[in-house]
Amino acid sequence: DAFAGENGIIRSETKRWPLLIDPQGQANRFLKQSQAKAKLKTVKASDAPKKIQQTLELGIRVGQPVLLENVLETLDPSLDPVLSNLTYTDSSGSLVIKLGDSIIPYSSESRFALTTVLPNPHYAPEVSVKVTLLNFSITGSGLEDQLLVATVEAERPDLAERKAQLVVQSADNKRKLQELQDEILYMLSHSEGNILDDTKLIETLAQSKITSEQIMVAVAEADAAELEIDETRMKYVPVAVRGSILFFAISDLALVDSMYQYSLAWFKTLFLASIHAAEASDDLPTRIANIIEQTSYSTYANVCRSIFEKHKLMFSFLLAIKIMIGRGAVDMPEWRFLLSGGVLASGGAKPDAAWLEDKVWIELVNLATLPAFAGVDPHVATNLDAWRRLYDAVEPEVEPLPEPYDGALSPLQKLLVLRCLRPDKVVPAVQLFVEGTLGRRFTEPPPFDLGAAFADSNAAMPLIFVLSPGADPVKGLLAFADTASMADRLDYISLGQGQGPKAERLIRAGKEQGRWVLLMNCHLFVSWMHALEKEVE
Repeated sequence: DAFAGENGIIRSETKRWPLLIDPQGQANRFLKQSQAKAKLKTVKASDAPKKIQQTLELGIRVGQPVLLENVLETLDPSLDPVLSNLTYTDSSGSLVIKLGDSIIPYSSESRFALTTVLPNPHYAPEVSVKVTLLNFSITGSGLEDQLLVATVEAERPDLAERKAQLVVQSADNKRKLQELQDEILYMLSHSEGNILDDTKLIETLAQSKITSEQIMVAVAEADAAELEIDETRMKYVPVAVRGSILFFAISDLALVDSMYQYSLAWFKTLFLASIHAAEASDDLPTRIANIIEQTSYSTYANVCRSIFEKHKLMFSFLLAIKIMIGRGAVDMPEWRFLLSGGVLASGGAKPDAAWLEDKVWIELVNLATLPAFAGVDPHVATNLDAWRRLYDAVEPEVEPLPEPYDGALSPLQKLLVLRCLRPDKVVPAVQLFVEGTLGRRFTEPPPFDLGAAFADSNAAMPLIFVLSPGADPVKGLLAFADTASMADRLDYISLGQGQGPKAERLIRAGKEQGRWVLLMNCHLFVSWMHALEKEVE
């Protein structure tokens, strides 16, 4: 989208080296692809300082771009000369820079960039003034575009391929047209004497006109074909929109628990798998509805595997609300009221009713400030018996509200009334709300199934067991390996000091021979996790 395009332009034109905030790995992939021909060198902030310095030195000497990944909120002081661009001319007139104890020649072709996976880092002013900070976090529209491409590639590979060809062909034609115009202008500006006597110029102009007309016809045909393809592609937009909503819903889970972090690469893999698993249909609207339903449930089932039991209903509710917000079916002040209540500390005179507590009355007065609930407080005051029946009900979440509110309010708005009168029953009411909005299966988290988890993984995507004290998945894993005929091809090792090389040998053998490798007690060897990360990459 335009946001990503602007970031790309700033990164390539900035005079200060860019530091890219990149929680989804978008910038990393962009840099590695765009700088591949220049043989980009990559190092991680967790690498040994000596390795980082050697890579930087080599890049500066020979003009090779260098990428420093996964930096944190503080940068190594050894990077200061490069970030501050402390170059100077030596006695021989060569441009040099001092790195550590070495003075090395500085190539004008050298490029340097840094990326961080922290979603919201805070950098000190002395860091910020040395770099160009760019936020490469994906936007909703940007993700929709990417998921639309992925959907069309999966559903209509012929269209996707033709679209890609047309984009390249169109750019090539426009470049040729520009070159022709530049050539004509150059010849006109450098022509001497009477233009009509310049045979070469007249011949070139005639040939250019023919070529230009051919290119214009080709451009027009390509534009027409692209328009036709785009019309078909646009029919798949609802799938991409739902995918974008789901990704940002699961991204919000990191605010609940820092452990709940999901990568965009993981989500895209899940998204494509859901498209292939969705029920087939020759009717396009039906097929699209099937994909949307399959993607939504597959995301729910996968995320439920990796969050605590107490957060599963909250996640279902979050999904339902995000989907409704995407449709424009949620009034944001009402949503904020449901989450945090009102702001008024007191209201008008409370009716003389012992069952109506002060805090309940204040909540009702606050609720009356929302347009859909205007006048609810006097209605309660004049219909105390009807409202008391709701207040005293064993299951108020299934009881009708006093009229006219029962027929006039949406299910979400009824939650607001319940929040004021009976906050103790909001959780079962939320369960009913999710069931009515998404379906019953979104309120019944599937039990953990190792076979299903294995089916969702692949050779390059390991499964990670995050265990509570006393839990041990080894017995279940051995039983599963037995059913998959892998019992004699499963290697396992308990990690600890000095076990790194042994684990690396097992992983290498597993890759070469198709074996399974189980690394136990990873928390006992945190220092080796960087090496494991590289192995996985």
